[in-house]
Amino acid sequence: MKRSLGIFMLLIMLGITGNAQTNPQGDLNNYVVSTTKIPQLQPIILTAEALREEDGDKYGDFQIVMYGSNVKGLTNKEEMETYTGKAKAAGVSIFVCKISLDRQGIDQSELHKYIQVVDHAYTHLFQLQKNKNYYSLQL
Repeated sequence: MKRSLGIFMLLIMLGITGNAQTNPQGDLNNYVVSTTKIPQLQPIILTAEALREEDGDKYGDFQIVMYGSNVKGLTNKEEMETYTGKAKAAGVSIFVCKISLDRQGIDQSELHKYIQVVDHAYTHLFQLQKNKNYYSLQL
């Protein structure tokens, strides 16, 4: 009986440490969605809220990456206040591609303060997928 209990405890301990070694991200579900369309921010944020509820303690990070010619609309600080307020409340980070900003002649100071800039949208997406095991969706 003692031997069975000892083997059982050993198996449990191996299972716990084995799991910790195979997933360095701590079993968190991280998400990134890329889009070119500002109106899609609303449904993406709603999706983040639903995933946060569904994932519970396994919910990690949620990012939106904007790119393309429509980034000009991100300079409308009044309109963006609505989106950024909802994103902040949902724990969603909003990023924009610097290359897209440069092509549209937009200075980073014209953006809402909540919006962060990444050097290149696709590189950022690949890095998240490769190095941090993010679930990714492109709209």
